[in-house]
Amino acid sequence: MKLFFQEYSRVYRQIINDVNRILKPYGLTSVLWGIILYLHRNVTAKASNIYEYYSMDKGMTSRYIAKLRNQGYVDYVVQNGKVKKILKLTESGNKLFDEINSKIRNHEANVLSIFSDSERSQLMDMIEKLRVKTSED
Repeated sequence: MKLFFQEYSRVYRQIINDVNRILKPYGLTSVLWGIILYLHRNVTAKASNIYEYYSMDKGMTSRYIAKLRNQGYVDYVVQNGKVKKILKLTESGNKLFDEINSKIRNHEANVLSIFSDSERSQLMDMIEKLRVKTSED
């Protein structure tokens, strides 16, 4: 009998390794990409929004954000001449997103091509159910 955790871990690791290969030429990892993706979708966010969304350690999230700031992809919002602790993608970050996102989506489409539209929908529903269940415990 196959064990869920073992099989899930194998698939998860392979997907993350594939994504990391796509991101490596840009000096990024899947975790850094996740932050960029979150900011692209939400436009602005506090660090706490990001670490809560991804269930990440606060300290590690701060280090990841600092790395993205050092790379010039993320910065803080300035309002009325004051720096707020609200993050946003820079122009460079948005350009990077556009370039990488198409590569990631193409890879995703290739991986999911083994499923019919109905199966993809069911898979996403099952993933959501797992996410909800694991956040309860």
